[in-house]
Amino acid sequence: MKKVRLFLLISAMPAMFFVACSQVQIGEDKVELPDEPASETSRQDEIKEFLNCRVVPKLGNPWDYTFEPGKFPELQWDRPYLVEKVMGKFPLEARWFDGELNEASTPEGPGRYAFYVEGKTPNGIVIRRASTLYCRPKSWFGWSERPKAHLDFLAVDGIDRSVWQEHEDAIATFAGRTVLLSILGQQRGAVLMSYLHEMQAKGDKATLTDTPIIRDHDYHLALKRKILGTEKKYTRFRMPRRTKGRKATVLHEGTEQEAGFKPGTAEKIRKVCRAWFEESGEPFIVHVARHGVVIIHEPFGNWRWGQLTRNSPTEMASLTKLVTGLMFAQFVDQGLIGIDDPVGRYLSDYPTSGDKAITLRHCFTHTTGLYGHEEWGGLHNPWLENVIANGLEYLTPGKVHNYNGMGYDLAGRVMEMVSGKSIFRLMRENLFDPLELQHTTLEEDLGFSCFSTAGDFARFGQLLLNRGSYGELEFFSPETFEQILPRPLNEFYPAIDKDWGIGITWMRQKHPDAGKNGIPKDATILGRNVIGHGSATSAILRVDLDNDLVITQSRRRGGRAYGKYLVRFLTAIEEGLE
Repeated sequence: MKKVRLFLLISAMPAMFFVACSQVQIGEDKVELPDEPASETSRQDEIKEFLNCRVVPKLGNPWDYTFEPGKFPELQWDRPYLVEKVMGKFPLEARWFDGELNEASTPEGPGRYAFYVEGKTPNGIVIRRASTLYCRPKSWFGWSERPKAHLDFLAVDGIDRSVWQEHEDAIATFAGRTVLLSILGQQRGAVLMSYLHEMQAKGDKATLTDTPIIRDHDYHLALKRKILGTEKKYTRFRMPRRTKGRKATVLHEGTEQEAGFKPGTAEKIRKVCRAWFEESGEPFIVHVARHGVVIIHEPFGNWRWGQLTRNSPTEMASLTKLVTGLMFAQFVDQGLIGIDDPVGRYLSDYPTSGDKAITLRHCFTHTTGLYGHEEWGGLHNPWLENVIANGLEYLTPGKVHNYNGMGYDLAGRVMEMVSGKSIFRLMRENLFDPLELQHTTLEEDLGFSCFSTAGDFARFGQLLLNRGSYGELEFFSPETFEQILPRPLNEFYPAIDKDWGIGITWMRQKHPDAGKNGIPKDATILGRNVIGHGSATSAILRVDLDNDLVITQSRRRGGRAYGKYLVRFLTAIEEGLE
């Protein structure tokens, strides 16, 4: 095992830089520390600023983030003075690996490489970072290439498709130049170059799980498990099990009578939806099903730049959190992870007890003390969990409810460690494919970023109505379903007076006449037990457990009069129930 002793000023910013280093030159920058100790608030501000410090390569050309065989490039810090002020100086040990996870001392040929560095600050904080890098053939000169990039239509500011097509050649020429410079001049370019190299060298067939992102995530997860010695630690994570002798409800087209709706209900819903589009100008797709029988599944309106069909995916935003909860439920059901297990049981940089111990329930109920979405590089940072652990000093698990996506990403890291699969591969292989979701993708973040359709999301809804099963497959048991439902958080955290589940919340729509004409003040449209999640794009998934009803809607944004028409839409459905 070859280790290189480095003296770095390291930051808690994720190492999202797909380059290599063997030395860091920062000794000439000195910082005068204040004589008086900083206040708690100013110290916290410094930590937050420090999280944004970057390790950057020391390169001869700013457009070139690749290197030739024989030597790894050096690294330098973009703000060494701040790093030293906040974290101090400490040594790092660096280890290098090739595309097959073999330890390497020099890059001997073109392909994927990665570094892993580890150190401990004077305060005892363990720092772990890793990144992908690409070694190019000596004969390849990226700057001499002039590719064209033919983009799919991009609806910027509502531009018409015809205008795009008229200027398509100029767009392709400029986009090609932009893509090339991005590959050569930014860290993610090394991920793509490594993927292209392996695609040619290994001759793998294209699949939905063989993408640059998933391949890079799988690589770093395998490297992580190798470094930590956890390759054989956990029981194998199973696929959804096939049931014998019983079949859960699946969505299928049928009549209003079969679905338990009054005659004419579908047309009343259509009438509301047509008016909704006319006033808002925002097109959308609607899917309504009861007892598994679909009575309406169709688009309303068209985009200015093209036709909207019921198979057109849109960003589902924070409904992604519900999807992440469904993935996690499978781990709970198989006894591999407990909802109230400490993260430290699976990720070594975290405590397993005490007031800084974060549990999986904290992660899913927004009670870790974390904030934001896709901070510090998100899941594309190979050691995101270590970055979060570097800031444990300022987290208050179980004390505050702070809506965020970072807890979901941290839970994703736990699922990866236990399963040995990238979370994005898990989503495809253990959830999307078994449900036969044809128009759903997720490769960015677990708190948002799922692209899907109303029809695909309706299958998630029916899975919930069925208490964990769909057709012949059982993803999790009815007992596990009960565990992921919203519960009062003060049962666990006395200071927090909210209900929340594992990616699931109550979606009770107040009745417009609540408190009038003898109608109770807490009256709702539809049942009291409606679950789902909100969405920044105003996409809808509402699962009415009382009425055996799934309602979905996919769209790009809410638009005008969203609240008014949402009430009319749900009311039309309720009034149609037999």
